[in-house]
Amino acid sequence: METTSTACGSPSRTHVGGLEALRASWRDSPLALKAGTVLLLALGLFVICAPLFGSPNHQDIARGLTSDGYPLSFSARYPLGTDILGRNELARLAYGGRVSLFVALLSNFTSLALGIAVGVVAGYYRGRTETLLMRITDVALAFPFVLGAFVLAAVLPAGITRVVVIITVLFWAYPARLIYGEVVRLRGRAFIEAADAAGSRGGATMRRHILPHLFPLLVTYAPLNAAAAIMFESTLSYLGAGINPPTPSWGNMIADGQTALSYSPHLLLEPALFLALTILAFLLIGEGLKSRSTAVQRNSWLAV
Repeated sequence: METTSTACGSPSRTHVGGLEALRASWRDSPLALKAGTVLLLALGLFVICAPLFGSPNHQDIARGLTSDGYPLSFSARYPLGTDILGRNELARLAYGGRVSLFVALLSNFTSLALGIAVGVVAGYYRGRTETLLMRITDVALAFPFVLGAFVLAAVLPAGITRVVVIITVLFWAYPARLIYGEVVRLRGRAFIEAADAAGSRGGATMRRHILPHLFPLLVTYAPLNAAAAIMFESTLSYLGAGINPPTPSWGNMIADGQTALSYSPHLLLEPALFLALTILAFLLIGEGLKSRSTAVQRNSWLAV
């Protein structure tokens, strides 16, 4: 009976211990990381609750516009006002945030995945493979962002997929160059040479010995890349090469609000504020993770 009681109690103690470790980790986290995480969670909750705010494309001409036909600034029915077509600005901000965050996070993942693959392969293998991949990376880095975006937008069908492809094609080279430099530094380490001498194949060595040591670098780079991705998605939508109306995104909402700046400045300020807060959240998380990673690596043999 005593053995059963101990066995039954063990998972509970493990669970409690895990929660305590999580709380301790949160307490020791830098203020920037805490602030960025809370802000990003609040924005995530806002966009998840988008259906509660109504339809983003419903035009309420009778109650959503003033008697002179101008958008409402604030009202009990529309807390954040309406746009020039009488549509609920709160609902459009929430649904626009869904689109902007989804595109940014997905393109962040795809560009990082491609950049990691190219950087690790180029850094580990010497000779023609390294030269070829790095020359392709150099060409990608030298290509103008805006020109490349418009060229790709002209040949790809409109939609979210187009924006993800554009950001991936234009962003992958930056993490590739960063990862390449780190892998070149690692490939001369004794544990890599020992793995090769033991008969470990290239794929296994990269997966088991190189990728785990890239994790601290990737953790600090990913939030910064996400901030750049969401900013670029908004820029594309603002210029008409990204998410097209009537699908809302913060970028095309800023473009619409610019035309109404003289009589309804809230149409420009509200999406711009949400965009700025989202970018700030990612930057704070990146800065916090960088500070935490630096503190950990001071006592790590990898920093030697």
